Amino acid sequence: MHALKTYPGSCHCGAVRFEIDTDFPELTMCDCSICRRKNALMVKVHEGQFRLLAGENNLTEYRFHTHTARHYFCKVCGIYPFHRKRVTPDFYGINVHCLEGFDPVDIPVRQAVGAAMP
Repeated sequence: MHALKTYPGSCHCGAVRFEIDTDFPELTMCDCSICRRKNALMVKVHEGQFRLLAGENNLTEYRFHTHTARHYFCKVCGIYPFHRKRVTPDFYGINVHCLEGFDPVDIPVRQAVGAAMP
């Protein structure tokens, strides 16, 4: 395990800003109906490694199916920066394409199976 590093992130317009601490053990892509459509590449971080810095009032939340996972989108630009996970609700799935200066090359990507979840 590598040391955790802090990465700043934001939506497209910058109304929502956050930072995470991670060592990027892996990235995930999910095959559920919403993840397929938003085509996000995610890293899982514990809620203690996530800090919302600005824009809470610019977030809108979307829930579906079991209404457990909480998907957040910027009300201004529509970008999905993160969500609260369904199976592990004390973790966030962070859209790594929203991280500043991050290159996902050489990090293993695991295909998560969300479509078959009951």
